[in-house]
Amino acid sequence: MNEERTNQHGKAVGLNRKQFLKTAGLGSLAALAAPALLDGLAPSALAEGNTPIGFRFVSNSRTATVGGVRHLAQLNGDGLVTAAQVVASGSFNLVIDTSPVPKTIESSGTWKARRLIGVELIGTYGAIAAGMVAMEIDLVPTSAPVVPAILEVHCNLAAAGLFTGEEEGYILSIPGTDFVAGGTFGPYMPFIAVAGGPANGLSVFNLLVEQQH
Repeated sequence: MNEERTNQHGKAVGLNRKQFLKTAGLGSLAALAAPALLDGLAPSALAEGNTPIGFRFVSNSRTATVGGVRHLAQLNGDGLVTAAQVVASGSFNLVIDTSPVPKTIESSGTWKARRLIGVELIGTYGAIAAGMVAMEIDLVPTSAPVVPAILEVHCNLAAAGLFTGEEEGYILSIPGTDFVAGGTFGPYMPFIAVAGGPANGLSVFNLLVEQQH
């Protein structure tokens, strides 16, 4: 689980995403094109005990560019996760990123966690932590049917040398659409807007330990 590798900045990371997903019972996000494969999956255990983890994020992720078209997802949310379950919600915009300003909104609404896939910490630094959580969610567009999706939230702590192997933010896959691994556009992925700059968003994890007085 803690096989060391490097990210695109050459920094050491303590978490292998593919191994994490395999341990959680997924193997790869490509398998998520068939929602039935999610049935019976058990969440992975927290690295240490069952301390609740709080998380929040405000981030942008985008797809590959195909035929001059690229898609952008704007998500925010917060939640609480243990080794057994997740409670989380937020809001979203799905946008045609390559359209003129104001960019065309394809869909917008709220999202809500439906089931935990896995959670893993790679370390703590003061009051906050680095790691990732993967969950099955429902995208709930305004005046449109609910859309099942998979959301991974990644939190890195550069000051502590803790990196998950993905950029800060989230990965969003929508099974049954072009927005999955192997699909035309692929998942919505975190990105660096300016070479050498920070990721386009922020995620924060923290351990919810009861304070002793």
